[in-house]
Amino acid sequence: FKMEPARYVPQYGGWCAYAVAENNSKVGINPESYEIRDGKLYLFYNAFFTNTLESWLEAGPEELRDKADENWEGLKSR
Repeated sequence: FKMEPARYVPQYGGWCAYAVAENNSKVGINPESYEIRDGKLYLFYNAFFTNTLESWLEAGPEELRDKADENWEGLKSR
């Protein structure tokens, strides 16, 4: 971690990756609900019978990641 701290920075400012992709919104996360894909850390909301990591995996992470990347451009300054 000390040698490459940027490698461990969560995507989308630490907000729920699924919410950024599907709802174009910032939603808090559960730090125990995450995925590391292609060397990047993605965090997810997980509470009240909703685990967006499961939704992310079922819907197709590659497509959702592209959508989240696009949405994040507008969200990151809000």
